[in-house]
Amino acid sequence: MAARMSAFAAPAHFVCAFCGLLCDDLPFPGGDPDLQAACPKAAEGWAALREGGAPSVDGVSVDEATALRAAAAALARARRPLIGGLGGDVQMMRAALALADRCGARIAHAGQAAAQRNLFALQGGGGVTTTLAEARNRADLVVLVGGDATRRFPRLLERLFVPAPPFVEAGRRRLVLLGAERPRRLPAGVAAEPVDCGGLDLFDAVAALRGLCEGRLDARMAPVGLAALAAEMRASRYGLLVWAAAEFDFAGADLLVGQLQQLLVGLNRETRWAGLPLAGSGGDLTANAVAAWQTGFALPLDFAGGEVAHDPFADQSDADLLLWLAALPGLPFPEWARGVPTVALAAPGLAPVGARIVLPVAVPGVHAGGHLVRSDGVVTLYAPAQFASPLPAAAQVLARIAAALEAAA
Repeated sequence: MAARMSAFAAPAHFVCAFCGLLCDDLPFPGGDPDLQAACPKAAEGWAALREGGAPSVDGVSVDEATALRAAAAALARARRPLIGGLGGDVQMMRAALALADRCGARIAHAGQAAAQRNLFALQGGGGVTTTLAEARNRADLVVLVGGDATRRFPRLLERLFVPAPPFVEAGRRRLVLLGAERPRRLPAGVAAEPVDCGGLDLFDAVAALRGLCEGRLDARMAPVGLAALAAEMRASRYGLLVWAAAEFDFAGADLLVGQLQQLLVGLNRETRWAGLPLAGSGGDLTANAVAAWQTGFALPLDFAGGEVAHDPFADQSDADLLLWLAALPGLPFPEWARGVPTVALAAPGLAPVGARIVLPVAVPGVHAGGHLVRSDGVVTLYAPAQFASPLPAAAQVLARIAAALEAAA
């Protein structure tokens, strides 16, 4: 794909849709400096893309009109259709909701389980969050919680620590690891200080930290490392808790996120703290935001019976048709859907193996322009197309399928 890009007058930088940070200052693939060195996630996203691609039905290449009619007929026959994947931009999600309403389908993002760890905590007790810009400009103590967020968001610490903040003396900023691994990507001059939790697991460590910060636990009864961190957190002028819910792949993860949010609420009684829950990759924040704008509910949704309902614990195993939307790479295809008839609207190279009907679509920010919601949830960025492409946007293809359904009715 990078070789193909070099045939065009490429810009110096592009808006990268391959993780939720939506960085707009990365070098264009194949240029100088190297994209792999700047961000491996962006390089991986570009490497996953393929050129061209034609519509197909049952493995046979067909024209778009034939594939559209086949997709519409499959949706019309389905009794429990599911629109899944949802890796794409705002426009695609709007069209997907309209189509789900039209055919009474259920609709859910491929990464919804991870997204709901934050959603359940927010619904249960609220939260205190901030933006990437404010975190970079004001945070004097940054606490990374659990796992290694730079696996999914390689430039996270660069976005938070580089350049020097305008409102904090650079030498006073600290990065602390609470139950987190040493980050793979650490900016020069930034030290990551692990906290000795005295053998406590992450649930108990956060609970102890909350008790210490709220004065309900005597520091002499807690691990020394946690007691010291609690004192520093209470003394901080602007602190930041950072976590990636996708890293919390264990039972009760939403309860852990809820504890983190309540820790923030307690700290804000004395000083100023905020959370930065990392998400947005694969269009998960975009999909949930559009669903909330248009229906009042987050995903998953069910449009059966002419009404819209939110079902957070949906059992989708009875789906008799899957309309898989993958305009962005990196979406996990569900194991239970391997035998389900599948219509795939996917960027070239991203259609799941065995999909009965395939309609190639453009990648937002590569083949076509599109709007995406950034990881902090407060900014919707426009990612312009990088070169002319015959591939249609996913929203256009969904609208054509809806039109074919109407025509056949």
